[in-house]
Amino acid sequence: MPAIEAALSDEDYIITKAKEAQKYNIHSAKAWMLTAKTLFPTNFKIQFEAYLMEKQSGNVQEAAECFTSLMLSRQNLSDLLPEISAIANALKSSDSSFLSQMFDKICPDIQLTILKTSLENSDDTMEHCRLLVLLLKKFPQLGVDSLVKTLINADKFFSDNRYARLLVVETLPLLSSLESPRLLQRLLVKAIDFYNSYVYDEAEHDISDPWQRLYGVLDLLGRQLGWDSYLINYNNSLNKESYFQKLMTLRNCEDCRQLLYCGTTFFLRSLYEQKSQKGNHILIEALSDPDAVPVKRRKIDIEVTGVSSHQFQAAANCWELLHSNEVISREFMKLANQLQVKPWAESFSDELALYQGRYEETKTMQANNLAANIMRVSVNFFLKKYALCVESILAALPQLPSVEGMLETELIVGGTHRHLHFLPLTKVAIMHYFCTLLIRILLSTGNSSDLVYGHILVLMQFGWPQEEAVFINIMDIIKQKGVFHYHLFTAYIIHIDMLEELSFMWNDQANNIALDILPNSQHLGQRRIGTRGADKGVKEDFKQAMKAQVARSNESVLNLMIQFITSERSYLLQILL
Repeated sequence: MPAIEAALSDEDYIITKAKEAQKYNIHSAKAWMLTAKTLFPTNFKIQFEAYLMEKQSGNVQEAAECFTSLMLSRQNLSDLLPEISAIANALKSSDSSFLSQMFDKICPDIQLTILKTSLENSDDTMEHCRLLVLLLKKFPQLGVDSLVKTLINADKFFSDNRYARLLVVETLPLLSSLESPRLLQRLLVKAIDFYNSYVYDEAEHDISDPWQRLYGVLDLLGRQLGWDSYLINYNNSLNKESYFQKLMTLRNCEDCRQLLYCGTTFFLRSLYEQKSQKGNHILIEALSDPDAVPVKRRKIDIEVTGVSSHQFQAAANCWELLHSNEVISREFMKLANQLQVKPWAESFSDELALYQGRYEETKTMQANNLAANIMRVSVNFFLKKYALCVESILAALPQLPSVEGMLETELIVGGTHRHLHFLPLTKVAIMHYFCTLLIRILLSTGNSSDLVYGHILVLMQFGWPQEEAVFINIMDIIKQKGVFHYHLFTAYIIHIDMLEELSFMWNDQANNIALDILPNSQHLGQRRIGTRGADKGVKEDFKQAMKAQVARSNESVLNLMIQFITSERSYLLQILL
């Protein structure tokens, strides 16, 4: 043992003694290290071992002091690089560790030296950029221009999403200003592209409120260019309609940048919100009724109702604004070409075509699925191609979904304007729509035959009392004519309100009405059931028939409508021809 000790240098000998003492008596070990530091104040090995001893003992303050001495000596810096790298890695993590706590105890000048040293010795571009972000978070006064330029010019930007995230999410919030508005615009395009792609990436959900973060970037550019503070500070509570009206005031501005960037961001956000809320719905041509009181008092050309309608109309209006003149349209298309995700390329383009009345451009109609058939029903009805509309209804019936759903309350709105509606793809909602259109088709024929009125009575059972005004009108016509023939009555009319009204009409002695509504097999010859009919047997037939219909009032009207439209196809088409 003495021979081994004799072979050691003085400093190594003291280090060895300190390490041995550390195993059983830390105070003795510290005494040895204090002796070593006193005898050899500039020796790197002794200074580093003193640091390691404090680190192993968990002494944050003492370790910080030792590491500061090492950094100040500037000796053997290459031997310190692994520890410097470990400190940098600890600082990247949000979790507190010994090294991050130690770093906080080091004076700012030495902190800056540690981070710069780590930065200068990083070879990997991604690692270099991360260290730059770390440096700038700790020392924002240094400015971020170099980091921004490094990231925005990175060759891997589009192929490696880490660069985009580092630039947009971590670096841009550190900016207070940039001298170059052109560079700021490039940054804004990168931010629009990143956040627009991010919200559609179902694998990532770690960024809180991405749209507000995007508006933070918009605010940075807007403040430097003197833009309207209302437009660049859009928040979740602001009214979309008011915001759009503000955008409209920019249409004729010579500098289109404010409209381009604010409008595009607003459009993408509205479209994302619409897609998020829309679910399994399809946009269709609905109806308006000039005799009903409009819900909206303001004058409108097109009203959109149903789930996600406000978001869709905001997106559609903004799309039209971004194509309102040649200059803004050209700039928007240039910007759109830089976006990796183009959400309007899916269902929105079809919805927009319908909204703008460009029916031939609605790609959905080219398919042969349920949505396509509903779209054909909608468009053919609006174009008054009623026979084709009925054929499309018949094609859709076998494709109805299993989910039943509920009746739609907004298929008809008050007013004379055009009305679009987001229809849920459920069996009840779709059949409600079909029955509503068929009633309007039959009314539009101008055919006043009992067969037409009978079909209308059948169809209005679904969605009752939506068509109550039409029902009352038909009852008045029957009273005026004094007769009503409908041989399908017992097969399809089971609604209790209608049965009660017809029974009342039958029993009202003030009227002289003949109701030929029972199958011929229940009559003797061609006798009609009339209020003045003397044949008690015939009257009894009517009474029993109405009781039988009332007994069926709890049957599924949904299934009855499907059966009616399918079975009476020839009648419906015959009336239209």
